[in-house]
Amino acid sequence: MQQIVNITEARNDLSNLVSKVSKNRKPVVIIRDSKPEAVLVSYQEFISNQEEQKKLWDQTFENLQKEGKKAFRIWAKKRNIDVDKLTEEEVYDLIDKV
Repeated sequence: MQQIVNITEARNDLSNLVSKVSKNRKPVVIIRDSKPEAVLVSYQEFISNQEEQKKLWDQTFENLQKEGKKAFRIWAKKRNIDVDKLTEEEVYDLIDKV
């Protein structure tokens, strides 16, 4: 179960909270006025989350890039343009015109 503390408790016991989070790697939710305001996580968990986020971003970008290339090839084929014979500059010029 998640530990939840109000902001006053967190302020008064920050050193202990940091030690707990670092040791057991379970996040602590900090609330203010009965609303979640922040989450205290271990550094290792933070780094792991950052790496996972980067992997997801990279995968999303790669998928979008593939979809864009596929759509461009379909668009060019309908206009009898052989994409494989174009220079990179010609491809960018076509994209700019569209």
